[in-house]
Amino acid sequence: MSRRQIRGGQKISKPRARRQEHRKFLVVTEGTRTEPQYFENLAALLNAKAVQVVKVKPVGIGRDPASVVKEAERRRRQERKGGDPFDEVWCVVDVDRHETLPRACKEARDLGIEMAISSPCFEIWLLWHFESRTRWIDAGELKRLLGKQGFADKNVPENFPYGEHGLAAGRAAACEPIVHPHMPPNPSSSVASLVASLVRARGGGRTS
Repeated sequence: MSRRQIRGGQKISKPRARRQEHRKFLVVTEGTRTEPQYFENLAALLNAKAVQVVKVKPVGIGRDPASVVKEAERRRRQERKGGDPFDEVWCVVDVDRHETLPRACKEARDLGIEMAISSPCFEIWLLWHFESRTRWIDAGELKRLLGKQGFADKNVPENFPYGEHGLAAGRAAACEPIVHPHMPPNPSSSVASLVASLVRARGGGRTS
């Protein structure tokens, strides 16, 4: 008797396997070049070394933090209407000279959108892949230090050590803790939380 039949000729239908899907991320960045390059390449690295693909959709819109949150919510609604919503939505913004940051943080919190904020700017997270820095620093000094590592015209060099994100997170943790997200100390960055979420997602997913 066939495995797919029982007495009386009735067939046994095989249970359908649940389809394993990958967690879906939307990462909206204030910067239009450096940040999207970083997250696109980091996602590719995690995909190459992991069983699961981490789907990251970086969007650089080059505006203030409040506009970044607004754009993130717009894209989240759009994707939800299409029936394939994002599992996590993140906004990546800088502190320097942004009066709308407190409002952006409140709106993001109300909407359930995560914020990855760097002070003075995203480049401090990049620098931590190479060296430790706990003293106050401005964007000009960051540009100079990263220039020694091959950065030019806001492009991430091809040999950037993406695999050192754990080391960068440790160096970020060594700095003064972030008590108020809209007023983080210099230097600081919560990008480590976003990266940690991406790393966790590569080994898991959602089922349907």
